[in-house]
Amino acid sequence: MNTENSNNTESFVPVTVEHRRSTWVPALVVGAAVSAFCFFQYSQVSDLRRALDANKAETAAIQTQLSAQSSALAGTASDLQAKLDSTEQQTSQSIAKVQDAAKKHADVVAGNLEKSIEQKNAERQAAVNAELAGVKNSVSDTATQMSSKIDGVNTSVDSVKTDLASTKAVVDKTAADLQRATGDLGVMSGLIATNGKEIGELRAMGDRNIYEFTIAKKAGLQKVGDVQIRVTKTDEKKNRYTIVVMADDKLVEKKDKTTNEPVQFYAAQGSRTPYEVVVNQVGKDTIKGYMATPKLLATARN
Repeated sequence: MNTENSNNTESFVPVTVEHRRSTWVPALVVGAAVSAFCFFQYSQVSDLRRALDANKAETAAIQTQLSAQSSALAGTASDLQAKLDSTEQQTSQSIAKVQDAAKKHADVVAGNLEKSIEQKNAERQAAVNAELAGVKNSVSDTATQMSSKIDGVNTSVDSVKTDLASTKAVVDKTAADLQRATGDLGVMSGLIATNGKEIGELRAMGDRNIYEFTIAKKAGLQKVGDVQIRVTKTDEKKNRYTIVVMADDKLVEKKDKTTNEPVQFYAAQGSRTPYEVVVNQVGKDTIKGYMATPKLLATARN
């Protein structure tokens, strides 16, 4: 048993030592860690203190700078206020001077304007007086001229009366030379012209519209006044002819008529005065003459 105990004792001792080692080693590690942490914290605190001191110094410098700037700004504001006051005073003085100068200028302009108006009125009055004098002279001259013209007109009137008397005598003679005849419709015609001279005299009387014509048989319908006439037959030896008249879209044949015979037809519905065609010459294939139409009817149709 002792041997066994002895063996047990020997084996127990190492266990106790290992147990002690396992106890103080962690303690050393923890202590080292705490020491390191405390050192780190101390370093951090030192750094923070240094930074704080630096910030305090910087803050003090900024405060000093701000104080200097505030003083400078205060001085600048005072200077600006002084300049502003001076500028306002100068502006007020300038405005007063400008107003005074403007008033003086206005007075001068008003005086000049008044003088100019008076001068212009005097000039206008003088111009009016001169114009009136000219008008009076012109009236006087006109009166003299009118008197002379009236004398001339009286002379002209006497001359016109003489001319009218002569014209009336000519017309009366012409009327005597011209002939009257009964037309183919049984209506008494106007005066009949038998040649170019008498046609001119008939036109000059002015009681009817006169349209002269020369129409060839081969020409077909030809416009004469407001109607159309076509020659269908001519007999030069017997001075006879046949025509077709288109009036108001109606065809009327006038067959086997002689020269200087008033050929009558009605061109307007309801008209009481007929148109008259008078052929003065009959050629181989042509006729030559004139057409007479009522004056009032032509005016109404136009």
